[in-house]
Amino acid sequence: MAQAQSLERTLGPVAVALLTLSVLSPATSVLVTGADVVHQVGTGAALAFLAGGLLTLVFTVAQAELGASFPFAGGDYAMIGQVLGPRAGFVQFGLDLLSTPVFIALTASGIALYLHGVAPGLPPVPTAIGALAVATAGAILHVRTSAVVTGVFLGIELAALALVTALGFAEPARGLGEVLTAPVAVANGLAMPLTLGVAAGAVSAASWAVSGAGQAIYFAEELHDPVRVGRLVVRITVLSIVTMVLPVLALAVGSRGPATLAADSPFAAFIAQHASPALATAIGLGIAAALFNAVMAGVICYGRWLWSSGRDRIWAAPVSRALVRLHPRFGSPWVATLSVGATAMAFTLLGLRLLVLLSAANGIVNWALLNVAGFVGRQRGLTGQGRAYRAPLFPLTNVVTLIAVAGLAVLTAQDADGRTGELIVAADIVAALVYHHFVLAKRPGGWRMVGPGGRPAAIAKAAL
Repeated sequence: MAQAQSLERTLGPVAVALLTLSVLSPATSVLVTGADVVHQVGTGAALAFLAGGLLTLVFTVAQAELGASFPFAGGDYAMIGQVLGPRAGFVQFGLDLLSTPVFIALTASGIALYLHGVAPGLPPVPTAIGALAVATAGAILHVRTSAVVTGVFLGIELAALALVTALGFAEPARGLGEVLTAPVAVANGLAMPLTLGVAAGAVSAASWAVSGAGQAIYFAEELHDPVRVGRLVVRITVLSIVTMVLPVLALAVGSRGPATLAADSPFAAFIAQHASPALATAIGLGIAAALFNAVMAGVICYGRWLWSSGRDRIWAAPVSRALVRLHPRFGSPWVATLSVGATAMAFTLLGLRLLVLLSAANGIVNWALLNVAGFVGRQRGLTGQGRAYRAPLFPLTNVVTLIAVAGLAVLTAQDADGRTGELIVAADIVAALVYHHFVLAKRPGGWRMVGPGGRPAAIAKAAL
């Protein structure tokens, strides 16, 4: 197979930060995933997001160090594979193969929820598919153009979240102390105590919602100074925690009655309670625009990931050759981008609840692999060298992460829905191991991942 063309280094740290924040989308995390967390634990969603945010910060430092040491477009699977070997890298690729369309479909599914005030008859699934089609077409544009477009939409998104935050704290229905010390869940219109399994599942989902700063690594091969990506990841994580926790806290403080918490869209019901009809409509439109932005940014980001899988020859030769094609005018991986968009369209048919369950269970395994790789990489001198970001408090953050994710996995399994998500992810891991053993490992000379320009990873790293 011919060597894949390299992506152009045309992005600065601000452009990468805008693209990354647009991909992880504070509005999606709060208003779509957060809505599911509210359904699980009511006002306890505030504590779930606080705990999930702090865990995510601890979880992420190992990912940041790996990304600075191996700034490859393949992201997590490429970094883990460089440190723990091809088999572990491919297990992570299998997780990515499931989580990528789940994440994008989840975001797209939220659009109809927030267009309801303007067009209540919009069918959710066709709306999500239509938004994905338009977003995928936009994602093929030059990445610098995409960064500008997503940056404008991101401003709208953050303004909408700021309004939600202001509405809740301006007219509180309960005290902050009550929210943090006596959270209340709602079932069938009645308050109910939180079980440990449900609470753990909520924290796991919230942690996944707040995470995503590591997606900056997918743009590292287009960043002028790729070693800077590690520090970018940490800064974006802190910013995302602040922008997401505040509106969830505002809902917990300002929601009036159990009906708001039990509504199909708790945040939409909350906005309708506190804002005039005109303002509620404007916020709903802003949120829908923000979700569209997140869909487009997600397709841009994961188009790079799928392009990298073609460069690594994961697929049959004709498929891999197609995936590494770059658009002659925009320089974007257009075949990979179209493939990501089309797959996400199919996943919108799974339904919102299953998408959230899969995302949370997938995140538990992802953080475990990243932190094992972070520990091994530092021990072997493969990461944290030179100008690359060096995770603080090593190895404490790795140990805390592994204990935390093990606890979340056990507690989440106590909930029936949580077990469903974990079983599907387990089946995905088995399928990845089978494919690696019977397909990739059987190739002459085995299978190994490469770095920018198709060079072996060690050479690519030394050239930074």
